[in-house]
Amino acid sequence: MTMFKKELKREIDILESEIKELEIKRSRSEASLLEALISRREPDADEVKFFRTYNAEIDVKREKLLILQRKFNSIK
Repeated sequence: MTMFKKELKREIDILESEIKELEIKRSRSEASLLEALISRREPDADEVKFFRTYNAEIDVKREKLLILQRKFNSIK
């Protein structure tokens, strides 16, 4: 494995780890929002903000991950 490919693999691993951490945080907000929905009450504005923020961060990191994975797979 070339040095460049090893570096790409390391970046991919880091991104995957970061995405997992963000998904855990997002799931906490998601649970709070779901509880509000089930209880038929207004969701906490902060939880809505956190959920949207985590979602946006996850989307950006997934796009970057996809690009890195394509580069990784194209290297022979």
